Amino acid sequence: MEGIITTIKQNCRRCYTCVRDCPAKAIRIEEGQASVVAERCIACGNCTKVCSQGAKSYKSSIDEVLSLLKSGKEVAALIAPSFPVASMAPAANILGALREVGFKYVVEVAYGADLVNQAYHDFLRENPTGVHIASSCPAVTEYICKYLPEHVLHLIPIVSPMVATAMAVKQRYGEEVVCVFIGPCVAKKAEIQEPQLNGVVDEALTFNELAAIFNARDIDPFKTPAGEVDPPYAGMARIYPIPGGMLESAGIGDGVLDPRLIVTSGHEHTLEALEGVPANDGDSTLLIEALMCRGCFNGPGTSSPEPGVLRRRRVAEFASDSLYRQLDGSLSPFVDNVQPVDLSRTFTSHEQRGGQEPTDDEIREILGRTNKFFPEDELNCGACGYRTCREKARAVYVGMAEEAMCLPFILEQAERVCHELNVPWSDLRDVHRHLINSEKLASMGQMAAGVAHELNNPLSTILLYSHILQRKLKDREDLNHDLQLMASESTRCKKIIENLLDFARQNRVKAEKVSIEKLIKQATEGILSNSPASSGRDIRIVTDIAPGLEAELDHDQMIQVLVNLIKNGEEAMEDKGGTLRVTAYEVPDTHRIRIS
Repeated sequence: MEGIITTIKQNCRRCYTCVRDCPAKAIRIEEGQASVVAERCIACGNCTKVCSQGAKSYKSSIDEVLSLLKSGKEVAALIAPSFPVASMAPAANILGALREVGFKYVVEVAYGADLVNQAYHDFLRENPTGVHIASSCPAVTEYICKYLPEHVLHLIPIVSPMVATAMAVKQRYGEEVVCVFIGPCVAKKAEIQEPQLNGVVDEALTFNELAAIFNARDIDPFKTPAGEVDPPYAGMARIYPIPGGMLESAGIGDGVLDPRLIVTSGHEHTLEALEGVPANDGDSTLLIEALMCRGCFNGPGTSSPEPGVLRRRRVAEFASDSLYRQLDGSLSPFVDNVQPVDLSRTFTSHEQRGGQEPTDDEIREILGRTNKFFPEDELNCGACGYRTCREKARAVYVGMAEEAMCLPFILEQAERVCHELNVPWSDLRDVHRHLINSEKLASMGQMAAGVAHELNNPLSTILLYSHILQRKLKDREDLNHDLQLMASESTRCKKIIENLLDFARQNRVKAEKVSIEKLIKQATEGILSNSPASSGRDIRIVTDIAPGLEAELDHDQMIQVLVNLIKNGEEAMEDKGGTLRVTAYEVPDTHRIRIS
């Protein structure tokens, strides 16, 4: 089955909320990123609701549905009983907006729920005892097939109302009619992919996706004319989205005081109820109506601004009003098909609990790596998303979690490191600020180097043509001074740029074996005659270099060092001048050369 839930990695912030609220624990943490394991996922969509960063999303069917509407085929919208919460607009206007989108037929899935109710009655008549679990919520049935396979045989082998409605629509309007389910449930996208149901329902839209289609078509449900549903018409099953609505609409049992009935909603209560169900209840009867959401009107595919109690009221008001209109004759009453539709199906186990369970020693070893050596060290704080430290250790063992998810351990490690370094948080902030400034300076250096390289080219051209002009106009004494000034100033600019490049540290070291004697002679050769500071002064350079000295160094950079040092010595002399001595020798027993 194709994965329904995906992760937008750049939005994931290591909060582990999705892990905490995933009933199937189908979220794997790798390098701090939460991803959904498709084969473990039950497509309940709860992670898409609880993620505050929008890092979880479900597969969109918008493009496929728009393509179907443009294809010229007859497309039927199968609207879930909770459709009044799809928009703040009146329910009749929502029906009218569906017509404007292009749906030829608009049929209530509550009709299919009425058919399912009758099928439940027939099944319970034939199987009056034992444990029976209603199969209308696809997230519940998928959870049982994957994580409670011992209860698969307790699932009532009847299709969901969505599938029953699609079968009835195709029977009434023709097999070529394309059926698109529209509701609050993400799990329906997975249900329509099941092999034995393949082709009955073509696409599944959430209410949020429907709102996006309205926006794309520039349709405002508040301004559209009121519409009506097409036959076949629904009856009492319009209250299916309300917890207990299935049992009440089917007239099964004696209400809330009936000990044979269990009604539960919300994944926490539903899992608790399902895990506590006995495998065999003897000759007694137990019927369970379970919903993964707290009522279908709170499904992950809807984002109504109203709180849950007001959404519930919208559903109840629409159901009550529709039943009243059926009683007074203004709306056609529920009528079963003349030819009954076969609503039977089978459920098969595809267990995901598998894998070898860790031994107690292995769990203790994993716990020990986060400093949990004794039972009192197990805080069971739930910050990692798992209820207990041992449950998280099992997840680490099977590769679904990481040790670094333990928040108390990470805080303890951070405090210990800071204590060992004896660095207050304020100092760390100062260091961080200095690092940022250093990065800025480095960036400025890179920029300066780039600018310097760009300037070098036009300066070289100016210098070249200055020398050409000097040769061509050597007889023009009136221009000689200006041309010399142009050449000297260009040369000075090139030296400034060279210094700028050196500052930006763009010159790489190119080490090679160099003769020290030749190096010093090259550095001192002609330096005094080219230096403005030496004019009119008696300055002599004396060299004393031990023969045969060689060293691995960067020839050009060392020349620059020696030239700078010689110039510094020259500028430090008194007005009359003096002697500048350069010596080079090998320091005994060190394999080093000293130049002074």
